[in-house]
Amino acid sequence: MHPRFLSWYYYVAPNHNAFTLARRTMTLANFGAFFVFAFYPCMPPRLLPKSYGFQDTVRQGNAESVWTKSSNVNQLAAMPSLHFTYAFTIGSTFLYHSGLISALFGKGRRVMRQNAFLGAFYAIAAFAYPLLVLLIIVATANHFWLDAAVATLSVTLSFFLNRVWLLLLPLELALQLFLRVEKPIPTTGMNSRADARAEKSRGRAPSVV
Repeated sequence: MHPRFLSWYYYVAPNHNAFTLARRTMTLANFGAFFVFAFYPCMPPRLLPKSYGFQDTVRQGNAESVWTKSSNVNQLAAMPSLHFTYAFTIGSTFLYHSGLISALFGKGRRVMRQNAFLGAFYAIAAFAYPLLVLLIIVATANHFWLDAAVATLSVTLSFFLNRVWLLLLPLELALQLFLRVEKPIPTTGMNSRADARAEKSRGRAPSVV
C-alpha cells in the first residue's frame, strides 16, 4: 500500500515539503521497525501453539502465503506492526488535509484545494482506514493490539525526528558531483500552483489558503 500512497501523494500534495515530510516519516518508521526486529524479535500470535486459540491464517494447506516459502522472510517481526505503521501514517496525512485540526484547534492551514465533500472524505478515511487495518491484522492473528500501539509510538517519534534524514544531503551532493548529474526539479504541488494562478488571472483570490 505505501508505494501506491507515496505515488498518489507525490501527485496531490500541495508542495514538495509536505510530500517529503510524509515520505521521511514513513521511511524512518520503517528503519526503526527493522532495528527492533533485529534486537527484539517477536512472533505473531498465529505462530503460537494451537492451545492458545489462534488460527494460523497464513499457513493453510493449499492457501499458503508466499511469505511462508522464502528463507529470506523474517517470521519474528510482529512488533511494531508495519501494517499499522503505514496505515497510521496514511491516516495522519488524511487527517491533516481534512481541515479538522485547524477547525478544532485553530492551528495550521488547509493546504489542498477541496470542497466540503472532499474534506469530509479525508476526515472519515483518516479514522476508518487505520481502524480497518487494525481489525484485520488482529482478526487474522498476525498481530496483537500491542504491536499496533508500538507502531503508533514509532510513527509519532519518526514524525518529530524525520529531519534526521537531512544529514544525508551532503552525501547526496557528493554523489551528484561524482556522477556529474543534476537533481531533478520536483513537480509536486504544480497542479495546486497552476490552479491558484488560473484563479488569480480570473480576478479571484486563490482557493489554496
